[in-house]
Amino acid sequence: MKVGTTRLETFSDGVFAIVITIMVLALKLPVFDTHSTTFSVLRDLKQLLPYFTAYAFSFLMVAIFWSNHHYMFHLLEKADEHLQWMNFIYLFFVSLIPFATALAGSNPYLPITPAAYSLVMFLASGMFLLMRDYSIRKQLLHTDDNRDLSRKVFTVSIKGRTKSLIGTLIYLIAIPLAFVHVYAAYVCIMIPPVIFFIPDGIDNEILAEKISVKNG
Repeated sequence: MKVGTTRLETFSDGVFAIVITIMVLALKLPVFDTHSTTFSVLRDLKQLLPYFTAYAFSFLMVAIFWSNHHYMFHLLEKADEHLQWMNFIYLFFVSLIPFATALAGSNPYLPITPAAYSLVMFLASGMFLLMRDYSIRKQLLHTDDNRDLSRKVFTVSIKGRTKSLIGTLIYLIAIPLAFVHVYAAYVCIMIPPVIFFIPDGIDNEILAEKISVKNG
C-alpha cells in the first residue's frame, strides 16, 4: 500500500515538537522568595546546570534527527506501509530522549547515565539507518527522466546511510564503554553530531528543491 510522504512528515514534525516541549518543561526553576539572596539564587541555578547542559545537547540531537528525517523524506518519491511503521518505531525511540535527558541531568557521573543515553541514541539512530537502507533497497527514492538528478538522489542517499551507520556504531561502542570510563563515553556521544556538521554535500537542500519543482 502506497503512503503519502507528506502525512508522515507532518505527523513526525508534531512528535519532534512534543519531544522538545517535554524536555524544556522539565527544566523547572527553583522557588525564589523575598528572602532569597544573590548567593542563594546562584547556588540554586548552579544545581540546574547539569540538566540544562543535557537539555541543550539533547535539543541539538533532536534538531539533527529532525533534519536527517526531513532531508530523507524529501528525497523519496513514495512510501509504503512498511516504511510507515518503521517511522513510527523511529519516533518511539526519539520520544525516549526526554527520559534519557532527565537521567543525564540527575547524575551525569554514574556509568549508567551515559550508557542509558547512548542506548536511546543507538536505538533512534539504528532505526533511522534501517529506514535509509529500506528506502534504497525498495527503490522508494525519487526517479526522474533526468538521469543525472536520479543519480544524485541515489548518491546522496548512500552517503546519508553511511553517516547513519557510523553514528549508530559509535553509540553502540559508547554503551559498554560507559562502564569502563564515563568521560570516554561522553566523548563518543559527542562524535556523531560533529560528523553531521562536516560539510560533504549530504542531504543537499538544493537537490530537494529540484525534486519539489519536478513534482510540481
